[in-house]
Amino acid sequence: MTWFIFALISIFAIAIANVYQKLAMRETESDPLAAGIFFQLVLTLITGVFAFFYGFHAPPFSQFPFYFLNSAVFYAAGTFLIFKAIKEIEASELVILTAFSAIITIAGGIIFLGEPFSLRQVLGTALILIAIIIVQKKTGLSGKWGMWLALLGGSCYAVAVVSDTHILKTYDAVSYTPVMSLLPGIILLLFNPRVVTKLKSYVNATYVKNLSLYCFFYGIQAVCYYVALNKGANASQMAPLFRAEIILTVILAVIFLREREKIPLKIFGAIIAAVGVILLK
Repeated sequence: MTWFIFALISIFAIAIANVYQKLAMRETESDPLAAGIFFQLVLTLITGVFAFFYGFHAPPFSQFPFYFLNSAVFYAAGTFLIFKAIKEIEASELVILTAFSAIITIAGGIIFLGEPFSLRQVLGTALILIAIIIVQKKTGLSGKWGMWLALLGGSCYAVAVVSDTHILKTYDAVSYTPVMSLLPGIILLLFNPRVVTKLKSYVNATYVKNLSLYCFFYGIQAVCYYVALNKGANASQMAPLFRAEIILTVILAVIFLREREKIPLKIFGAIIAAVGVILLK
């Protein structure tokens, strides 16, 4: 199969994963911290197997101790906040709000990496902000705590990505992915080790089944993304193509999660947000 097929599989997989995340976290017994730990550890297993066959290289902790710690802490915080946010708001709302993370990434690149800020990026920033304002004003999101959790969680991920940039200049991304999946999981586990007991009592519950499927499809998207790159795709092709995730998630949420309030507005916001992210890339 060509890189384009793997890219499409990756896009569909992450959109499906977003649906299962909402299905899992809308269960009353779901716990954001336990779910975050479970997600990070399962993702470590999936991406670790892929990295092993691809050619895993030991992480250069001694070269980048600060950046490894920084990325791990912010990924851990982002994971917890996103899982907490999805309990409060719709999947279609979350995927639009987290587009804000692209702005934080660009800002971090300008401040810490000395990257330029072009007119195209100004337009992309404006479109993302417009999409967020439209959706949060017209859907009643502005009064929901989940909106701020989503924005903060996405921002944590963005800060981690800026930190990743320093490490990935000399360390391959395939080996890095399982490492940076495991470290946030360990941090979350250390935060409250007893929380894992909450998962044990729900082994046969729909909650854990949906959470497992979320982890599985998220892992599939990560693997297919790297296979696409390995088969000839480059970042400039993958970045805009992958933004279809925003629109596809909104559509799947309408169909399978029955998130049918203000559908035209959500689709319009998703398209604007996707175009904005593409311009930022």
